[in-house]
Order: sequence, then C-alpha cells, then structure tokens
Amino acid sequence: MVYFKYGKAFHDLRIQHGFSLSAFEELGIAKSTLSNFENGKSMLSFDRLDFALQKMNVSPLDYSLMINNGEQDNYISIFDEIEHAYYQRNIKQLQYIYEINKEGSNEQKLIAFSARGLYRRLTIEELNEIEFYLKGVQFWGFFELSILANIGDKLDNSIINNIIDDLRYDKAYYENNLYYRVLIYRFFIK
Repeated sequence: MVYFKYGKAFHDLRIQHGFSLSAFEELGIAKSTLSNFENGKSMLSFDRLDFALQKMNVSPLDYSLMINNGEQDNYISIFDEIEHAYYQRNIKQLQYIYEINKEGSNEQKLIAFSARGLYRRLTIEELNEIEFYLKGVQFWGFFELSILANIGDKLDNSIINNIIDDLRYDKAYYENNLYYRVLIYRFFIK
C-alpha cells in the first residue's frame, strides 16, 4: 500500500474529470491495471501515468501538489525563496539559504551555490561542481532550469552553448510549460 497516495490522487482526478476506468485503454492501460494502481497495489510507469494525466488535461505539477497535500516539493519552495530574496535584494536571506544547504546532499549543495552565485562570486570548485552536474543533464526539469536561471551566466561558454542546443532540441516541450519558459527566459536575459 506504499503507492496508495499516488493511486488515490489519480482516482480523485479521474472521477472529477468524468473518466471511467476503461477510458484509458486506448493508451494501453487496462482497466485492471488502472484499478490496481488506484487501490495502491501497483504503480504505473511514468510514461503511462503522464499520458493518462495529459488525457485529463492535468499537469504533472498539479498531480504532484495533490500527492503532497497541496504543498510544493521542498526544492521548489527553496527556489521560490531564492527568487524572492534576489528580487528584493535581500542578501541576508540568500546567505542564509546558502549556509543551511552547503553541507547537505548534492542537490542541497547545488541549491546553496545557486543562492550564493546571486550575491557573491562562486569559487572555481563550486563552479566545477555545478558544471559537472549540468553536463550530465538529459532532461531539463524545474530543478535544473532553476539553477540555470540563477547562475547560468557564470558557466563556461562551451557549456552554455551545449545547454542552448539541448533546449532548442526540446523546444516544443519547454514552450508548452509556463514555469519552464519563465526560467529559460531568465537564463537568456542574464
């Protein structure tokens, strides 16, 4: 029953949008498979879940908010704090975000560097760590684009060119997502 909250959220959305269990068979999702998912007995693959959400015109972000009881993923909240502090020129808040994240997981360190790069020059080691991470990105999601929007201008030009090529390649995907578009525009403006 570890998957219950995922299936329950999907069930609630399906009912709200007036879809039957059989409505997703055209996507290759059998009624029994969907029923097992909704009852927490199994998980759907990401691509099938994504197709089903698209059929109901529900974004993955909205689905995520339902799963998390209306709360954003932690890193989204932190990037929101960074953005607000930056635009309010609140250096103390950016320093605080840096301090509480710099010794954490790899993701927390990247968040810390993202905050620090907005008020102070990053060290060569910090830049190398960011560049190493960004070189390995195959899908540019909210986390990666937030880092890019904040400190992408500090990266090596060859890495920036590779990132731009990646974003151009998947241009249609990013154009259709307002959150991603805003972050990409912030990167280009910087």
